[in-house]
Amino acid sequence: MSTSASPPPVSPGLRWSGAGVFAVVLAWAVAKYVSAWWWVWRPEEFSDTYYYFLAAEAAVATGELAQALPEYPTPAGWLLLAPYLLGAHDYVAYRGAVMAMTTVADAAFALVLGRVAGPIGVLGWIGLTTALGSLPLLRFDMLPAAAAGIALLLIVQRRGSGAAVMVALGTGLKVWPIVLAPLILAGRRRAAAVVTFVVSGLTLVLGSVLVGGWDRLLSPLTHQRERGLQIEAVAALVPMWSWSRGGDQTIGYSEFHAYEVAGAGVDGWLLAAQAAALAAALACGVLLLVWLFRGAEVGAASWLALGLVGAFIVTSPALSPQYLLWLAPPAAVLLGTADRQDAGAPSWPRAAATWAAALALCVLTTVIYPVAYDALLQHRPTTTAALTVLTARNLGLVVLVVGCLEAAWGAVGGNPRKPVRGNRPRSLELAGRRFRTEEDADGDAGRDD
Repeated sequence: MSTSASPPPVSPGLRWSGAGVFAVVLAWAVAKYVSAWWWVWRPEEFSDTYYYFLAAEAAVATGELAQALPEYPTPAGWLLLAPYLLGAHDYVAYRGAVMAMTTVADAAFALVLGRVAGPIGVLGWIGLTTALGSLPLLRFDMLPAAAAGIALLLIVQRRGSGAAVMVALGTGLKVWPIVLAPLILAGRRRAAAVVTFVVSGLTLVLGSVLVGGWDRLLSPLTHQRERGLQIEAVAALVPMWSWSRGGDQTIGYSEFHAYEVAGAGVDGWLLAAQAAALAAALACGVLLLVWLFRGAEVGAASWLALGLVGAFIVTSPALSPQYLLWLAPPAAVLLGTADRQDAGAPSWPRAAATWAAALALCVLTTVIYPVAYDALLQHRPTTTAALTVLTARNLGLVVLVVGCLEAAWGAVGGNPRKPVRGNRPRSLELAGRRFRTEEDADGDAGRDD
């Protein structure tokens, strides 16, 4: 064991027993197979892969490859074109290729998570992704989520430069991981992290401009700015309830490939969402400044990540089911890194409760989509029940985000918490003996890169 006075923020080496590795890998594989069979193969579900396929087919037919899928950043567009260009010329083959990409991304994050945060974090990740049904398999969002999750793991190891690359990569796949960029300053070598982020970002920007031009570079932002109020958004709850009772609202499929609510009161709720987003941005900015001025301790990183990403989600007028996938990596990291010895590290009880809340929200999201989704599109006997589930999910999401921001505030503003070995339940103490975590002999994982 290391004899340094100040322990690293996470256990630098995870030496799992052979049986432990086998058990967790088996759990992951079984969960993936069951999810694929139940949610994809059995019902012959295609979800967004059907749209991806049609977009790729049209782009090849017209020769406008660089302009395909303009709602995604250019690198993401090319990744989604790749299966078709490589020969996946039917729906089933294309879906299989997308599932291969998402599964590899899932496995990559699980591997790094296990290396840094141990078996409890990986099991937490398995639980969250399984609860989301088909979304982790059929939605491209798994790729930026995995990149953001790996970035957070590098942040808690104070490896700011590596985290900077992953944040830039995630942003190149979908815009939202940019909210994690301030967290790369957790390392002592902040200048190196910033330079790495800028260089990585500029490289992606330059490549995107050379391939698709400036308009294509900015098209994801334009796409988001012009969208209406999606039926699952927090701000859409009141108009949706009014619609369910015969109000002057309509639901339609927009040019942005989403179901949106329009009509009486919707413009006001869109303005309310914008005001909430501004207020959330200001609050998060203050929180980050306090965090930086008080030492940018990595123990608060998971709370901050959950709060930042969650604030983006609850104030978005375009909240979609896959947005819950964005919360899964920081929730798993939070669970796996609870009760570390660094200042501000999450306590086990609160981390476990937060993970459980995230799990419940993932389950409710799956009930909403795909199970009860049709009842949100047309008036049916089950519409009230579906809206009740949606309301519970959205209000629960707001409570979760506020709780995470409050926990982040406590972590950055309170006194460093002394670790208590007895915080974890006895069952996990016993599991810890089986899945033993030890520091590497050279103790090098606590260093900054």
